[in-house]
Amino acid sequence: MVTHRYRHQLRRFARTLSTAVDGCPSRLFANRYPAAATNVLSVPPFCYEEVIANPFEFESSRQYESLERYIKWRGWNINSILSIHDLDDESTSKAAIGLLSHPLTFPLTLARHWTTLSGNKPDRSIRLCCVGARAECTLPDKYWRELLFATLATKIECDVDTLMQRNTIDFVGPDVPTQLKSKTISLDNRGGNTSTQPPKRELKMNFHSSHLHEVVLKMLKSQPESSTEEIKNVWDGYVLFNPGLGHPNLAKQWKPTLKFLIGTGKPILLTAHSTTDAERDRQVLEKLLCDDANKTVQYSINPYASKMEFVDPFSKDHVLSPNHSFFLLT
Repeated sequence: MVTHRYRHQLRRFARTLSTAVDGCPSRLFANRYPAAATNVLSVPPFCYEEVIANPFEFESSRQYESLERYIKWRGWNINSILSIHDLDDESTSKAAIGLLSHPLTFPLTLARHWTTLSGNKPDRSIRLCCVGARAECTLPDKYWRELLFATLATKIECDVDTLMQRNTIDFVGPDVPTQLKSKTISLDNRGGNTSTQPPKRELKMNFHSSHLHEVVLKMLKSQPESSTEEIKNVWDGYVLFNPGLGHPNLAKQWKPTLKFLIGTGKPILLTAHSTTDAERDRQVLEKLLCDDANKTVQYSINPYASKMEFVDPFSKDHVLSPNHSFFLLT
């Protein structure tokens, strides 16, 4: 029953993306070996003591930074899982990791840049706004919890008096499903020593099926004593997952939103679906930042990108991978 509901949630998450490329190894693996795929996608238990004793460092050495390294550190033994199903060849292992990369790409991409988005003060609770949210909204909770694991693993400490850190993400965009309600995901210490009290960490997720300017206007109306400048400080940073800033079908809609975001002076994490997508977005950002000689726009390959490939719904020749590359504007 639980497994069925979980797989249903994951399928709903996948449907929010464009059509999968024919012959995508990870999709073929999931279709041919559903039992093995379910085991691969099952999240391993969490032990606070083990995380603290052996923390994961996202940028300790970019040369060796990879999703595979995180998967191993976190306790996913892909080869062992596959051997149970008599599937232990290298190509199948790559396909399985590719499948797992898909739900992990959003929390891990965000966790990698958490310190910068927090204003380099990761010990405090922060509030982020995910602008133009889509697929990430329907990601099952067990994967968003990886954000809490990953940021804890980077030696972030919380208030020693309260042993609590509450972070918030507001998912904003016209494609946010209207039925989604605010919820809170917590990090517990299952599998650990109950005599050790871990810092309690929570991630509150709010959902707004509206454009950002509509959300801001609503805030101003509900808080008439607040100024526009004060509203700008509601969020500590912004995240735009695969926005398509320079896509011919989307560029005009993004321009006023981008001007507002840049005007806040807060850090902005942007990802792109492909090299082509990143180049189009780069050109848009460079035009908007042309008056600031200190700002250089350069997208980089994201080590926590999804390894699954999809077809651009606007161009069948354009192959996409969610969060393929990233740029952090500070």
